[in-house]
Order: sequence, then structure tokens, then C-alpha cells
Amino acid sequence: MPDLGFEMRNVAPDEFVQWVTVESRAYGNRLADDPEMLRPHFDLERSIAVFDQGKIIGGAHSHRVEMSIPGESAMIAGVANIAVQPTHRRRGVMTRMMRHQIHDIHERGEPLAALFARESVIYRRFGYGIGSLHERYVIERQYNAYARTHDTPGRIVFVDPAEIAEKLPEVFRRNTMDRPGVFQRPPHQWERDSQAPEHKQGGPGGLFYAAYEDGGVVDGYVTYRTSGTTLVVNELMATTREACAALWRFCFDTDLMDRTEAVRRPLDDPLPWMLADPRRLERSTRDGLWVRLVDVPASLEQRRYMQHDRLVLEVRDDLCPWNDGRFELEGSPEGATCRATGSSPDLVIDVSDFASAYLGSVSFTTLSQAGLVDERTPGSLLRADGMFAVRHQPWTPCNF
Repeated sequence: MPDLGFEMRNVAPDEFVQWVTVESRAYGNRLADDPEMLRPHFDLERSIAVFDQGKIIGGAHSHRVEMSIPGESAMIAGVANIAVQPTHRRRGVMTRMMRHQIHDIHERGEPLAALFARESVIYRRFGYGIGSLHERYVIERQYNAYARTHDTPGRIVFVDPAEIAEKLPEVFRRNTMDRPGVFQRPPHQWERDSQAPEHKQGGPGGLFYAAYEDGGVVDGYVTYRTSGTTLVVNELMATTREACAALWRFCFDTDLMDRTEAVRRPLDDPLPWMLADPRRLERSTRDGLWVRLVDVPASLEQRRYMQHDRLVLEVRDDLCPWNDGRFELEGSPEGATCRATGSSPDLVIDVSDFASAYLGSVSFTTLSQAGLVDERTPGSLLRADGMFAVRHQPWTPCNF
């Protein structure tokens, strides 16, 4: 049962270190860096702390970040640092924080929120749905041949870690533009990565950066490390087919490596189709970003639609009464309008499932087959699928 005697409020400046320490306890991690190094990146007015007898026992935070959505980009509330100390679990602390935070985000006029879930079973009850998915690849060296020869006139060069903030951000941007679910890394994050202590440490497991250059232009890069005889691809971005083929070939053919592993690959990655024996590529899928439609009509008006159509959607949202109702959406590739209506609904859907369809991670037809959408007007599922279709599958290659 929730303990209503707990105090909940913003974190005061002199409580910042205590607040960060609570998160480290919640996840069983010791702080690797001085907490004061984190302070400049936190807006304490957007923080939440829960106190028991003057001591912080739980907390959460959000900050404004830019995320790509179909046809556009939007400023959203990036939710993070959700934590409850092990001493106060199962006492309603998280529920109270999450409810308060969603209402606060709504009052700030931010239609969308997103987070990365440590446990995937938690956040659906707060209206969040899976916004993007990614795959993990593993392939043994003897099976990594391509189905056909790729012409790659450029060359692979190593990039000094100190230079990544200068050479790689534009490649990342070009590779991920027009793909829903992506956060562009801010300059300070690139700078922080370029100065990571591990770059100066010896021994195996260090991070390497290699780029594909053609005519003096960087068209792709790979970030990787080695673990025993496995080369682990942390990130591979390519803006041309030639760069894509050359970078994967580089990873596959590195000496002393018996297999290649890649994490966080998009569901529509071309690699499986490039291989001569794709069956040998081990693939596993898991959730990436979780999205919350804090203001349904405002969220729907922000994105663009693959084809022009009109739908009446009945949304069920137990947590946000302003979302619980019927909305008439008229959308097209040029824009959209959405307003409350009393008309009969074409589709009935819960807000958490709507969040998954919003970025294009799943079709309305698939949700209906899973028992998560009720079609009231025949043919409206296919119409919704056509409207909400996306050119590129949602993907979130890095956290905000």
C-alpha cells in the first residue's frame, strides 16, 4: 500500500549528491565518477525526490530532448533516473512519482515522453508503449561471406578518439535522418566520449573507431571493441551502400577474431540481406525506447502521415483524463489536425498500445490480432496502417 506520509518535491541544490546516490543504490552500482560532474546536465526544477524522515529514498527526472518522429522532429520529455531504494520497494513510491511526473509534463505543454526501461514489465501501466525495437547479431567468421561482390572504392582509416567529436556527428545525423525514435547526441556527449578514460588504458576491451572515407569524405564509421576472439560492434553508421559493405567487411575480416557480434541494430538493417547464408546470422530482438502520448491530439498533430485519410479514434487512458475520449484525426504527408469529437469511433485503443503504433513499430492490424485494438468500422485497420506507415523502422541507437 502507498505510504502517504512520504514527502515528495523537487531536489534542492544541496541534495543533488544524495539524490544521485539513491539511484546508484537502487541499481546496485557504485558511482564511477564524481557526482558533481553530472550536475550541469540536470534541471533540478524537473526533478522529483521522495523523502522518508528527511532522507531521499526515491527519485526521477526528465529533460527536454529532440527526438525524430515520422516526417518531423519533436521536443519531448526524456524521462530518466527513476529509482527507489531497496529499503522502500513495493510501497507505492514509484507509482506516486510516475503519476506526478506525467501530470507535470502535461502542465509544461510537452505532448510526448520517452524512457528506457530497466524492466519491461513496469511501464505499460503508466501508459508507456514500446516505441522502437532493435536486434543483436552474432555470426561466426566462416559464415560471413557476402551474397555478391560489393564495389568499395574508398578506404578504411582509424579515427583518433580525440577527433570523433569533429568527424563523426555529421555521419550519425545523415545516417539517422528520417528515422523515427532517434536522438541526436548533443556536442557535450561526443566530447565526453572522446575523452573517456578507457582510451588511455592498456589491455584488451578498449574502444576503437574506424571510418570509411571516399574522396576525402567520411561516409561511415564503426565503433567496436574486442572480447577474446569476438569483435563487438557497438555502433555502425553508413550513409552509402559502399560504406556499409566496407565497414561490415572490415569487422568480419579483422585478424585474430573468430566471430562478430553487433548490438542495437535496426530491424530493417540491410546486413541480413547482404549475406550469402543469412541463416547463420543469429538474431534476437528486444525493446528499445518506450514512448508515452502525454497529450494525444497534440502528439498526433506533430507527426506526418504516409497517406491522406481521416479516422475517429477512441483512446482509453486511466491516468490522463484529458486523453480519455474520442478524437478525429485528419492526417497527410503535409500535416495533420486532431480534435475531440462525439462521432462514433473507427478504432478503440489503449494509450500504451497507441504509443507503439505512433512511431510505426507495429501496425494497427497486428495490434488487433493481438486483441489490443477494437475495429468498429470495417476497413479502418487497413486505413490506419496506411496512414501510420513509415519508410524506416523506428530505431534508437543511443540513449538521450
